[in-house]
Parts: sequence; C-alpha cells; structure tokens
Amino acid sequence: MQPVKIVIEGGYWDSQIYSGELILLDANGALHKIDWRQAVDSIASQNGTVQTALRVAFSDSDLFYNPKVRKILTDPQIAAPIKGQLAELANLQLSTSQRYWGRYWAVEESPFKFLPTDTEIYYSQFFAAGNLGLFSTTRSAAGSKRKSAQVIKHHDGRTFQIRASDSHTALAAAAGDDGLFEFSYRRDENDVLDTGKLLAPRPCKACDWAFQSVMGWADEGAFMAAFKERKNPNTRQIVREFDRVIGEAEIFGSSKEGFTWGSREKMYRISGGEIQVVDYVPRHDASRSKSAGPKVLKAEPEFLSINLEKTNISAGDVVSTGTAPFGTVIEFDDHVIVQRSDGRVQRFDGEPVHWRIFPRSEHYSNQLHILYEDRVEIISFVHDYFVDQRSKRYGFARGVSDSLAI
Repeated sequence: MQPVKIVIEGGYWDSQIYSGELILLDANGALHKIDWRQAVDSIASQNGTVQTALRVAFSDSDLFYNPKVRKILTDPQIAAPIKGQLAELANLQLSTSQRYWGRYWAVEESPFKFLPTDTEIYYSQFFAAGNLGLFSTTRSAAGSKRKSAQVIKHHDGRTFQIRASDSHTALAAAAGDDGLFEFSYRRDENDVLDTGKLLAPRPCKACDWAFQSVMGWADEGAFMAAFKERKNPNTRQIVREFDRVIGEAEIFGSSKEGFTWGSREKMYRISGGEIQVVDYVPRHDASRSKSAGPKVLKAEPEFLSINLEKTNISAGDVVSTGTAPFGTVIEFDDHVIVQRSDGRVQRFDGEPVHWRIFPRSEHYSNQLHILYEDRVEIISFVHDYFVDQRSKRYGFARGVSDSLAI
C-alpha cells in the first residue's frame, strides 16, 4: 500500500503540526499558520470518492489505531472499500500553493530572533533550540502580532535536538559535547521548565524517549539514560528515578562501530552491512518477554534481539534518523528512506532541507514532513493500520494494550 501526500509549494525551514494547526517556519523569520483541520475537510469535500481516506490519512490517523476499530477492519467487506479509497488517494496529485489555502492560511512574525536547529510544541508551549540555547514562548504568542511576545531562555548551551515525553512531563535535549539533558515541565510556573539536569556527559547530537528512559546518540556512539519506576511506600505513588547509563554494547550484546538510534521499544544499529533490531523491555514491565508473565517486575531491563538483516546502507552515510509507528526514517545527503513496518523500503529522492515526524501526536503520528527548497511534502503512511503491531520490526507499536505500548 503506497503512502499518500499533499504537496505545498514554497520554501520553508521547519514544520510543526499541533492541535489542528500546521505551522511552517521560513528562513526569513515568518510563521505560516494553516488551519489544518478545516483545510483537510475542504479538500475532502472536493474529493468525495476518497473523503474518508483523506480524513484518516491527514487529520484523524488515530481512528484506525483504536483497538475496537481495528477489530472491525478485520472484516474484509469493511476493509476492502477503505483500502480502495486509500489506493485511489495515493494516485491523486494533491499539489497546492499558499493561494489555494486562502482563508485557512495566515502569515505572522516569529518571536525567535534566530533560525532554530529544532523545534517542539508541548502543552501549547512552542520550544526552539539552536546555537544560542533553548527558548520557549506560548503557542498563541508564537506569531502574535503583538510587538513583544514573551520569550524565555531555559538553557545557554548549544542544543541540537529536543524531544518531549508523552508521559513524564519532561523535555530531553541533545546538547552536543555537553551531553544529554532533561528539563522537567512545570505547568503552574511562569518559567515552564526547571533548570535542567545532566543525564549523561557523553557526546549527544540526537535523542528520543524510550518509555521512562532516554536514548542519546552521536557519531561517537549511543547510550541510554535508564530510569526505573518504584512505588513510594509512604504515598503509594509510582516514582520515576534515575538508574544508570547503559552503553551500546549492553543494548545490542556486542561492541561494533556503526550508527545507532532508538525510540520507545525499538533500538536500531547499522554496522558492517547489517541492521540489528532490538526490543527494549523497561525495568518495571517485562510483559513482552516470552519467559515472564504479565506485569512482572524485573531487576534489570531486557534487550531482546528480534532481527538481524543484510543492508547496503553504510553507517557513515547516515545523516539523521527517527522512529514513528509506520517505520524508521533514515536521512542521507540526497534522499530519505523509510524502513516501513510492513517490511518494505520507501525512498524519497532529493536533498531535504529538513524533515519531521510526530510520534507523540494523537492525530498525526502517521505523517512524515519533508521540506525541500521549493516545497513541503506532507506524506501519510497508511499501511501501518493493517500491520500486526505486536510483531513488526520497524516502527513502534500503536493501538495495543498498555503492556506493549506504555
């Protein structure tokens, strides 16, 4: 099943999609805001034969991950027309310009006086990271026509990448030679982040969350800042506390030069013409282990090797990586590939300016945005709705019990 996409003409630097709004940041410091939900509804109403597919692909991706809906999709009489719409949609050329979006599009000034290396939206706060540090403003203030939207600086050091947790109200930050940091989010404070803590003083240019723990990686190698959860005997509440830094050799069972990354339960390493895939089972829940019953507390986390296959990818050619439900994304100098959850490999030619996935999102976790010099391609992967979430090698699980996707 082919992915479907909408192309927006124009040159942009970064994108975010949050709470029904698509935000495009251009190199001149302007924010382009599109009422995405209304715009997709408008496109759907103009393409009646594929309107359900359009909405599921671009604005309601969570629908087919719902366990009850997934059971309905096992009925071939129901699945067939839906798959037919998705196949027809993949053949449509949905290419648009700013003029096409009309009343759904607004252009405003960015509150950040620099071009961010990375951005994130979390609890309606717009975060921007770069050489000058880590900053934030409210999403409503980002692009506000007021002369001075309040921008708060949280960290002075150079910050390459930021990733928000979907369950621990915290932000992880890859700070290069300074290491991997974590900033706790404070909902009731004027300064929404605490002063931050250093999780690991190891080179870190990229990061992502692995349940309660944080993966960090750079050209020099990868590691996990592992956390554990315990019950406070006084309050009976579950407390998250730092455990230790776990090296790449323990995760993969051997030391090899290569390129490593990971997210949630999936860890990947490209080395010596092979891709190794490892399932991570957190310390507090070993229900995925075949040797353990459900909800068994483990003394140590488990790393279960689930796949090792040949590849023509050279670790030295990899620019950046990321993992979403539909698969894992690998960027090279002149193209991007997706190792899909159904076993296929999808290639997108052309040198990207930037690309972004939204693994934490409820409605947009199936989207890959690739920004080129003259366009943005918003690509929706629809195959993953029909993949067994418990057995896939590439991409993390969606729409299954909490023991599998915490």
